[in-house]
Amino acid sequence: MTALLKRFLGFLLIVICSPLNTLAQTEIRLDNVSDLRDIGRQTHYLEDASAKLSIDQVAQGTFEGEFQAYDQEAINFSSTASAYWLKFKVTKSVPGNFYLNVGSAYIDAVSLHEFDAENTRISTRHTGDDLPFDSREIAVSNYLFALDFEEGTTHTFYLRVKSDQPLFFPLRVGTLPNFVAYEHDLDFLQGLYFGFMLLIFLYNLFLYFSTKEKIYLYYIAYVFSITWFMASVFGYFFEYFWPNSPDINQVVVVSSGLTMITATLFTQKFLNTGEASPRMHKGSYVFMLLGILVCVLVLAGLRIEGLKVAQGGLLIMAIYFLILGIRFRMKGYRPAKYYLLAWGALIVGICFAILESLNLTFVMKYINAMQIGSALEVVLLSFALGDRINMYKKQKEDAQMASLIAAKENERLIKEQNIILEEKVKERTAEVASQNKELVNLNKEKDMLISVVAHDLRTPLHQVKSLIWLLDMPNMTLTEDQEMYLTEIDNSVDRLTDMTGRILNTHALETKKIDLKKETIDLVELVEYVAKGFQTSATEKEIKLTTKVGEGSHFAELDRNYMIQVLENLVSNALKFSDKGSEVILHVTSNNGQSSIIVQDHGPGISKDDQKKLFGKFQKLSAKPTAGESSTGLGLSIVKKYVDAMQGEIRCESELGKGTQFIVSFASKNG
Repeated sequence: MTALLKRFLGFLLIVICSPLNTLAQTEIRLDNVSDLRDIGRQTHYLEDASAKLSIDQVAQGTFEGEFQAYDQEAINFSSTASAYWLKFKVTKSVPGNFYLNVGSAYIDAVSLHEFDAENTRISTRHTGDDLPFDSREIAVSNYLFALDFEEGTTHTFYLRVKSDQPLFFPLRVGTLPNFVAYEHDLDFLQGLYFGFMLLIFLYNLFLYFSTKEKIYLYYIAYVFSITWFMASVFGYFFEYFWPNSPDINQVVVVSSGLTMITATLFTQKFLNTGEASPRMHKGSYVFMLLGILVCVLVLAGLRIEGLKVAQGGLLIMAIYFLILGIRFRMKGYRPAKYYLLAWGALIVGICFAILESLNLTFVMKYINAMQIGSALEVVLLSFALGDRINMYKKQKEDAQMASLIAAKENERLIKEQNIILEEKVKERTAEVASQNKELVNLNKEKDMLISVVAHDLRTPLHQVKSLIWLLDMPNMTLTEDQEMYLTEIDNSVDRLTDMTGRILNTHALETKKIDLKKETIDLVELVEYVAKGFQTSATEKEIKLTTKVGEGSHFAELDRNYMIQVLENLVSNALKFSDKGSEVILHVTSNNGQSSIIVQDHGPGISKDDQKKLFGKFQKLSAKPTAGESSTGLGLSIVKKYVDAMQGEIRCESELGKGTQFIVSFASKNG
C-alpha cells in the first residue's frame, strides 16, 4: 500500500512540475548533429483570429506578451480559420548545416521570420501550397528552412502558418542527413501505399473492361478518390503533376466528397440494397447528397466548412454502411463478411484521423491512420469482390447443373411422350384410314345415288310432264279446280326438274366432270337470248327486263351452254328478289381488255354479312323472294364455279334498300 502511494505522489509531482519545465525550456540548442529533434514543447504560440497581423505587430507590438507555451511535441491546431504564430529561439552550439522542418505538405501559407540577438529582422521566407512548388527552399514535399547563422549565437524565429485544412504537423530541427534519412523512410512507406493503391486501381480497371460490370467502375472511382486525397495530403500530386498551379490545391477536399459518392454507389451495387433492403437503400442517398454538398462548399470557397462536413459525413457513412453490412451478414449474404471487416478497418482509420486532426491523440510519424485503414479496406473489398464473383459463379454452376438435370429429365419425358404419341398416331392413322375407306364407300354410294337420280328420276318426271300435256288437251273438258290442280302439278314438276338439274350440275362440278367447249361468243347476242327467255316471267311479275349495250364489240372465249346457265341463274335471282313495277337491267360493256355482263336489279339489296357467304353451297340469305319463290341455295355456288372454270371473275356490289348488281368479267376477244 505504501509503495502504491509513493508511485501516485511521484506521478502527481511530475504532472504538477511538467508545465514549469515546459515554460523553462524555451531555448532550442543545436548541439547534436546526429539526431532529428521535435521542438513543439519548446515553442510559444499566438492565435491570429483575423489572420491579418503583421510580423512587426507580432514581434514588437502589444501581441508579444500574448504568446503561450505549447505543451505537445507535434503542433496541432485542428481545423481552424485562424492563422497561428509560433515563436522559438535557436542557439547554435556546434558547427553544421542545420534545418527547420515543418513536417506537412498540406499547409496553405508558411512564413518564417528570423531575428538576430539584437532583435533585428534579418530574413523572411514565404512558401506553402498557395504558392508554386519552386517557392520552397529545398524541393521536397514538406518544408525545410536552413538555420544558417554563426556558431555560438542565438536567433529568434517567428513561424506563421495558415491553412483551410486541418492544421497539424511535426516541427523538427536537424541536419540535412537527418532529414534525408527521414524522407527516405517516409518515401519508402508512402511508395508501398501508393503503389499498392495503383495496383488495386489498375487490376479492377482491367476487370471492368473485361466484365463491363458497373461495380468495378464504382470501386476504381472510390479507390482513386481516396488515393487523390492522400497524395494531396503528402504533396505528391502538387510536386509531380501541377507544381505551377497551386490553385488546384484549394479544391483537394473535393476528393472527400467524391469518396462519399463513390462509396455509396459501390455499396448499393455490392449489397444490392435496392432489392434486398429498399428502406436502407433510400437512406444511403443521404451520403451522396452530403458528398455533393462537400464538393459545392469547397468549390464555393468554403473549404473549412466543406472539410468539417466531409469529416462528419465520412464517419457517419462508415458506421451506417457497417450496420448495413451486419444486417446483410445476418441474412446469410456471404460476401458481407469481408465487407464488414473492410468498413471496420476504415472506421478505425477515419476515427483515428479525426481524433488526430482534433488534437485528441498523437500524430503519426510516417503514415496517416486513414492510409492504413483505407489500404486494409481496399484489400478486404477486393477479397469481397472476389468472393462475390465466386458466389455468383457457384450459383451459375448450380443453375447450369440444375438446367442440365432438368434437360435430361425433359429428354426422358420427351422420349416417353414420343413413344406414346407414335402409338397414338398409329392408332389414329388406322382410324383415319378406316374412316377414309368408309368415306370413299359413301362417296361411291352418293355417286351411284346421283346416277340413279339422273337416270331414273328424270324419266318419270318427263312422263308426268307428258301426261299433264295430254290431260290439258283442248278437247278435254275440265272444271276450274281441275285446271288449277293441273297447273300446280305442272309447276311442281318444273321445280323438281330444275332442282334435279342443279343437283346434277353441282355433282359435275365437284367431280370435275365439266367438259368445257370454248368458243368466241358475242356477249350481246347471248344476253339478248337469255333476256328473251325470261320476258314471260318478267311480264307475269310486272317487271321491266331491258338490255343495254356499251360502245365497241363485246366478245369473249366461253362455253356457250355454261354461260347461258350462269346468266339464267343471275337473271332468275334478279327477278325473284325484285318487286312488281321495278326494273332488271342487263348491261354489256368492254373496258381495258375486259368484257363484262352486269345484271342489275332494284330489289332489297344484300347485307355485308350476306355478301361474305354469297357463293357458298346451300346458303340461305336474309332477303326473301318477293313472290314466295323457292330457293335451294345452290344457284350462286354453281355460277361461281362455272365462271371460275371459264377463267372469268364474278363479284357483287350491293347496298341495302337500293338494289344489287352482279358483274361477270372475261378477257376480251376479237370477234
